[in-house]
Amino acid sequence: MSFYPILTFEENKLSPSLGYLFKRQWVDPFESVVSILWKFARMNRLPGHRVVAHVARGQIDPYEGYAATANELDIRMTAASLGLTQKTIRLSMQRPEMRRSWCSQLRFCPQCMSRGYHSVVHQFDGVGYCPVHGCCLQTRCRSCGSTSEYLIKASVLDATFKCPNCRRSYGNSPLSFVHRIPMLPRDRAAIVRTFIY
Repeated sequence: MSFYPILTFEENKLSPSLGYLFKRQWVDPFESVVSILWKFARMNRLPGHRVVAHVARGQIDPYEGYAATANELDIRMTAASLGLTQKTIRLSMQRPEMRRSWCSQLRFCPQCMSRGYHSVVHQFDGVGYCPVHGCCLQTRCRSCGSTSEYLIKASVLDATFKCPNCRRSYGNSPLSFVHRIPMLPRDRAAIVRTFIY
């Protein structure tokens, strides 16, 4: 009987000691930190509780989770672990200086979710429609009708772009973020415009 080494995690880093897979090209403008962490967990087959605990500022219960804010998430650690800039991570979450109210339930566009994209602007109160597709943002799973808290928590990260309750996709079509065309300039502009105003 032969045994294969188990990937072990270094104490102070999110990455396994033998490396991980993540590409900057998978991240679109103003993508939410939850969306970014979904991709990271999925591509590396990481359990949600492990990712949640390693990107937190302090000791937390990964099953309780925490808000996607700079007060709760370790920006420097997250950026370094994923090979992204700290600015990208800051733009992916709610910040006190934004002065915008924030929806506590996950709000999503099914077409964006099919692309493997959830924008931070989808969480802004007062934004009822996806700036890219023009469709009404949804909070309920079309299959089971449940809502999901917008938190960095194990159950959310274990259900990549899916309902944590029934595991049905939030998207209209099969998930694709690895092989996809870059976001169109007009779509980028629509997201930026919504973010700024």
